[in-house]
Amino acid sequence: MNRLTLRSIVNVEALQDIQNRFADATGFAVVVADEQGVPVTNPSNFTQFCSYIREASEEGLRLCMLSDDRVGKMAASEGKPVIHRCHSGLVDLAAPIILNGQYLGAVLCGQVLIEEADREQLDQIRAYTRSLALDQEQLDQYFRQIEFTNEKRVQAAAEMLFVVANYVVKMGASHIAQQELHEKNQRLIEEHRHRAQLEKALKETQLRVLQSQINPHFLFNTLNTIARLAYLEKAENTQEVTYSLAKILRYSLRNVEQLVTLKEELEHVRNYLNIQQSRFRERIFYEEEIAFDSEQIKLPILCIHTLIENAIVHGFEPQAGKMNLLLRGYRERDRFILEVVDNGCGMSAERLSTIFAENDCPRSDHAGIGLKNVHKRLQHTFGEGCGITAIESKPGEGTMVRMTITGWEGEPSELLDRR
Repeated sequence: MNRLTLRSIVNVEALQDIQNRFADATGFAVVVADEQGVPVTNPSNFTQFCSYIREASEEGLRLCMLSDDRVGKMAASEGKPVIHRCHSGLVDLAAPIILNGQYLGAVLCGQVLIEEADREQLDQIRAYTRSLALDQEQLDQYFRQIEFTNEKRVQAAAEMLFVVANYVVKMGASHIAQQELHEKNQRLIEEHRHRAQLEKALKETQLRVLQSQINPHFLFNTLNTIARLAYLEKAENTQEVTYSLAKILRYSLRNVEQLVTLKEELEHVRNYLNIQQSRFRERIFYEEEIAFDSEQIKLPILCIHTLIENAIVHGFEPQAGKMNLLLRGYRERDRFILEVVDNGCGMSAERLSTIFAENDCPRSDHAGIGLKNVHKRLQHTFGEGCGITAIESKPGEGTMVRMTITGWEGEPSELLDRR
């Protein structure tokens, strides 16, 4: 919450009404000032003496505000109303307004003289304002109009003033509570709106899924028919590629949030490479060096596929020649490392630095988008410290992309199997 101010927690009009009523009841001058002595309300029942000093002299107004600031902070320090003499020598009272331990200002009243103490010292009291650049005759006339009262009445006014200050605090606390309730209601409304949008999106997605179920079913039947025709015509390569494509499609239609074994992912990669081999006429050479049991490792679906596809599309297609692809897997303490290494065209240091930069990938650059997607999915599954943890590349020499996933403590059979 922002720092509280008196103006931000009370209705000034309501405060003005309370102040006017208090002034009418006591006959004293009253004003509410903030923590720096600046008036928040319009003065009530001010003496002509004080009004003239405040309105006709900038220096007089400055001294009045300094006096209000000083007495307000005195009251805040003591935690109760205090009685003091202002810079003009008049008796003033102040009750602090403190909310949640923060001093916000004070209710100030007075502008009187004490009958027993001040009657014999009027000349001395009047001398306090002789230096102000004002019409001193007019000021003398206003000074003679100041009311004399007794200490008992001043003490009673101080007690009433404290009640008023406490009421202002309650007004402020109520305002803050209402504001917090309003903010909570707004957040709740926003959450309901967001939930409604999600539910709508979910229903639309479910509808699209139901609609799409027809197409894969038809497609698989068609692919099986093509494979059967290739078999009858003895077109073995066509048959093999068709079966690989059917397996790829069936694998790709799994839930994107699903965890699969490394063994399943590698089988999918081989089917994908089988099609690419037919396309590039045996120019892709692929090896696997896995130093652990691939059946006991689980990871999000299509993660390795994305790395392999990037290597071919961005490292191999732009250049002629042969491409060597190595998938290397090894254990490093409680983590598992999977690296895809190629001898493709590589990347410049400038391009490499933008791979994970927000909003930095052109729409046509699916490499950065794909890698960021894999990185986020791995971090979502395994936590911080995992994901795409290294990319090394040099133009003309190739690229290495390292993927790190969580390992296990103890035997391999205890390896992560979680969603």
